[in-house]
Amino acid sequence: MRVARQWHGGIAGGLEICCTFPTEYVKTQLQLDERASKPAYKGPIDCTVKTVKGHGFLGLYRGLSSLLYGSIPKKAVG
Repeated sequence: MRVARQWHGGIAGGLEICCTFPTEYVKTQLQLDERASKPAYKGPIDCTVKTVKGHGFLGLYRGLSSLLYGSIPKKAVG
């Protein structure tokens, strides 16, 4: 029974990250863009549109795998 709960926790943690990652990605891009001498983005919507145009919808998930590798086991154990 405990093992099943651990799997459920890991799956829930992975789904949570998949849902929230695009907003975190855009936030991070905007924070990095503030330091640039010539900003590339006018705001969060502009950043999202340019990312999707340049890399496709899955471009909003670039870097997701490294976060999943750490958080799924953490949620499963905790």
